[in-house]
Amino acid sequence: MRRIVTATALFAIVALAGLIGVAVSTAGAQTTTTTTPSYGAALEARLAKEWQDPALAKEIVAGLGADTLASFAVKVPLAQVATSPFLAYRPARVPAKSVDSLIVYAFGNRVDAAGATTAGPTNEQLAKAVRGFVAKHKVPVFAQQEVAQFLTGVPNVTSIDPVVGPDGKIVYLSTAGVADQAEQKGATGTVGVVCFADHAGRCLLTTQKAGLTAGIPKGITLPATYDPQSGQPWTRDRKSYLQTDLVGRLATL
Repeated sequence: MRRIVTATALFAIVALAGLIGVAVSTAGAQTTTTTTPSYGAALEARLAKEWQDPALAKEIVAGLGADTLASFAVKVPLAQVATSPFLAYRPARVPAKSVDSLIVYAFGNRVDAAGATTAGPTNEQLAKAVRGFVAKHKVPVFAQQEVAQFLTGVPNVTSIDPVVGPDGKIVYLSTAGVADQAEQKGATGTVGVVCFADHAGRCLLTTQKAGLTAGIPKGITLPATYDPQSGQPWTRDRKSYLQTDLVGRLATL
């Protein structure tokens, strides 16, 4: 006996399909289903490629709530997940000879027993990378203060310093704040971005958002080793940082 699909039953099938990531055809009285990748699965696949760590991508995406995934879907529709720069962590590089200036973003710090903050080893490694680059390409450098302090003797270095609030306390300088200050202080042309490796996607997007043409220069090795003693908890290990960065992109980029 031929089975008839009522309007009520058909509505229920379509609603359920939307929840499990299935496409439904309702032509005539017959129903067919075709499996399609869910948003979470597509996001996981993209991040696994970007991070080169499928297990970590799976763990972090699984921990995102439905509201967060919905927010990502607004920013990056499913059809764009595989290619959108918004989800890039290893952006394409630009030729070193095309770079007219550098913006250098700090990453982490150290806080001693007395509560004093110092730059820390990661920022010292960033300074080392900058020295190597400008030895061959003599361009102006706009470096966050934690890195600039290690660039003594390097010509044309402008330090990007934290802002002091009305109460005399130092105001946290965000990635966007660094980009804005660098632009105001004269970073022009094609800007080479130097930063911690996992920070590259965010730094590049933020620099471009400030109105600058930017890219990661070819031939420069970005530091990639996390400092477990960093004074900033989200920069102590890869999982903590990537979780913070991924969700933070929704609000800041």
